[in-house]
Amino acid sequence: MTSKVALLLALPALASSQASLASWTRNSDPGGGLAARDIVLPQGESMRETVAALRTIVKTQRISSDQKSQSITVEGSARELDLAEWLVGELGNPHPSPNGRGYIMPQDSDDLTLVIGEVQVGAQVSAGTARVATPQDLNELANAIHVLADAPRTTAYAPSSVLVWRGKVWQNDFVLWLLHELASPPKVISTAPISHVIEQPSRSVRIFYFAPETTVQNLGQTVSTVRLKTRVQRVVAIDADRAIVLRGTDPEAAAAEQIISAAGH
Repeated sequence: MTSKVALLLALPALASSQASLASWTRNSDPGGGLAARDIVLPQGESMRETVAALRTIVKTQRISSDQKSQSITVEGSARELDLAEWLVGELGNPHPSPNGRGYIMPQDSDDLTLVIGEVQVGAQVSAGTARVATPQDLNELANAIHVLADAPRTTAYAPSSVLVWRGKVWQNDFVLWLLHELASPPKVISTAPISHVIEQPSRSVRIFYFAPETTVQNLGQTVSTVRLKTRVQRVVAIDADRAIVLRGTDPEAAAAEQIISAAGH
């Protein structure tokens, strides 16, 4: 039976995550034995998009679909099947939570899956405002999460305009911080980047905001220059925010900051 884990009673390891999420879900542990399960899609849910999301997030042996019965068959460990069933339900929710909803794998409190809706990004026309992310924005953000947080199990689900990712607690905390910052760009473009530190070998994170009239091409060229002239490879452009975000060691971040400042930031 599925049980809701109340926000303030969540596992201690999730202390830094719980402030940003509306609720956590954790099933009783069904064990790791292999099984198969038929999951009926909620009305209106996209079969193709749902299968793609499951393939990205859930560790499965096999996924097949039946258009006639509007169901998906998932094969894998019982734990992963529970996650798959929860995820299908969340993707079919017509009102996804902007505060996020999370799932904790029962045998590993450091294995989290999150679904978050109504993601905000900075407006292109003027700094200091935000708008709901478009499908293109969500795909860009999913790629940024993949690159910056080392989280390959990340996807955008267009039908309900949500972001989904699966990773460790530190990755979750980092992603929630990043989305919060991108949803509230500075009202005045300053020369100083927004900095953040994570407890990982590549610990220094920088967000550089550019003037709204900066072209997407210029952002892309600056990212390419950073990759060419420094050892920073975790660097992406967020077009909707007219921003560049990078993660590296302290010396790498400092070298990249000099290049970006010289490029007109």
